[in-house]
Amino acid sequence: MNSRRRNGKQASCELCRRDKVRCDHALPVCNRCKARGVSSQCFYHPAPMTRPKGRRIFPLAEGVPFDRARSTGPSESSSQSNTPVATGHVSPSRHKPLLSGYFGPTSFVSSLSDDVDLSSDSQGLEEETGHRMLPPYWVQKISEVLLALGDFSTIEELVREYYELSQAAVIASPFIFNSLASIKAICKERIDSRDFDDFTSSLTVRIIQNTAETFNIPFTTRGADVHTLFTGARIRLEIIGVICSIAGRACYFWLAQKRFDSQTSRSHFTRKMLAASDAALQTCKILTPLNDLTIWLVHENLLLSHVINGASSPHVWSRLGELSTDIFALGLHREPKGSNEIPEFMLECRRRQFAATYQLDKNLATFLGRPPRIPLRYCDCRMPLDISDEALAADGLGLNSPQEVIDSRGWNINGLFQRSSWLRVRFIVNTFRDEILEVSLQGMNPSTAILLQDISDRCHSAWESFPIHLRYNPQSWDNSLPAAVSLMPIFCYLAYLYNDFLIQRLLTEKNNPRGNAALLSISSDLLSTVLRVGMQRDHAVDHRSDFTLTILLYGFPSANLLIKALQHHKRSGEPFLYKGSRPALIRNLSVFISHLESIARPDNASYALFQRASQAFSKIIDEVLEPDSVAPDTQLTEVPLFDYDQMVDVDGLDWFNMLDFGVAFNQWLF
Repeated sequence: MNSRRRNGKQASCELCRRDKVRCDHALPVCNRCKARGVSSQCFYHPAPMTRPKGRRIFPLAEGVPFDRARSTGPSESSSQSNTPVATGHVSPSRHKPLLSGYFGPTSFVSSLSDDVDLSSDSQGLEEETGHRMLPPYWVQKISEVLLALGDFSTIEELVREYYELSQAAVIASPFIFNSLASIKAICKERIDSRDFDDFTSSLTVRIIQNTAETFNIPFTTRGADVHTLFTGARIRLEIIGVICSIAGRACYFWLAQKRFDSQTSRSHFTRKMLAASDAALQTCKILTPLNDLTIWLVHENLLLSHVINGASSPHVWSRLGELSTDIFALGLHREPKGSNEIPEFMLECRRRQFAATYQLDKNLATFLGRPPRIPLRYCDCRMPLDISDEALAADGLGLNSPQEVIDSRGWNINGLFQRSSWLRVRFIVNTFRDEILEVSLQGMNPSTAILLQDISDRCHSAWESFPIHLRYNPQSWDNSLPAAVSLMPIFCYLAYLYNDFLIQRLLTEKNNPRGNAALLSISSDLLSTVLRVGMQRDHAVDHRSDFTLTILLYGFPSANLLIKALQHHKRSGEPFLYKGSRPALIRNLSVFISHLESIARPDNASYALFQRASQAFSKIIDEVLEPDSVAPDTQLTEVPLFDYDQMVDVDGLDWFNMLDFGVAFNQWLF
């Protein structure tokens, strides 16, 4: 059924005019909207209290299947247009199984699972969704997502450069590259079409209908062919959202340098990609049951939102909750038992996705000081194998003959730097973080001290068991490696050191809040490693965001403890427990402060934080370096730990009075 034209001049749809009946699809327009020239967006009803019960003020898009019970988006009354969209034929109603996803052994259906196929349409238990329609608001959103693909050559260049440089990508590169080729062909066909609007409309309908179908991967599917299930004639909205999310992050990291002429244009493009990704995700949640593509999209959207809005953004925390919920609902946290109908390469993809989400969850939980969303005690998903993306996508050597490329523990035997290698390292390191977070909620007593020491010993043993080429060693620094490869061992090493830092803090904070020799030594190692990240230079990539995060996550807690210990030594005259070089430590702290000052720019999301912290740290260093004008006084009133208002007088630091500065930064770890 054709809709009223956008200019608002057509009074009724063609079908109603043909039948010479009153058209309920063409709604009246108020005089104000007519005067403003926005008739197509008018939601006016002449007598809202008199409309028949159950009548839809804003008709749903004709011929687009929609399960109203799954809608999580804005209500129909928030539509940008009350105009239905012509969609061609009406697709058959979709049958939704009674139950789908993962249900554990204690679930209410566990006793039925042996006798009834709960995911089968042939059992007569399914609920028919009927001819529900997608509200016009979301149809318009999908059209806007397609408009974001306008300059697809830029998007393609960004995504390809990202995969060439990134060591942290989770989705195997062949899946993305094969999808790029297919989407590029559709974009070209759209540009070359005689009627751009009609082609966009028909493409929108096709995407809606494809996305509304339940996404399944037949067991016989090869990794090299999986993209055909969600691209080409089967193009789905999830993969478009994934591509936009990756392109937005790549743009933020300053890739495709010749494509943008200013920081403003980059910022605009990045936020446009986030808007497209958000719209795609929300629409997919309405249209289709949860699937692997949805989880890909939620994860990539979370990462893009993080770089734009910051790790402390409520949106990021909410999206992490959504991602962890979806992982549990789809069962990625459990290793399949017995027979399975999922291809082996897809199981491996799920293991990669779970490992990536698990370490992300632990980092954000520590960063924000909140309980982790994915506790390991409820999960038995295996770690992904240390194989290349190409082997995974080809479903060949890496999966069928693993003994030829990996050892008995799952590591590759050729000493290669692969994305799966870092997933494994970071996952293992964060299993100990999981235990530390749990112990940190308990009161300190002799039994918890023994438990913490055991965690520390096992964490050290695990680190020493990693392949030698994956372990960072300051003495064996190799500048010949690409920057992205050089940074990954450092980031893994920082996470490993931070586990020990947290353990020592918990062990010593009650009895000696200034720290002991072990804690000060670990803090010094953390600080010097953070400064090593600042030495990285790569003209192809902007590492400023990586360095800013590293300072927030690891630099602040270590520098804060060290500088507080120096100040206490200066004021009290008590021995300085640090066993290393005191001048070298002060030099490192001074360099760290200079980094804070250079990062403290108005365009940085943490501008005020860096500015005030650099002022506070500078005041303390100045005090430490001053000649002994103040005689040591062992009777000085004890200064509460990290209570900056009693240590320095810095304008604008009133907010420190309400904040345990050290603990806050110790929790800000991503």
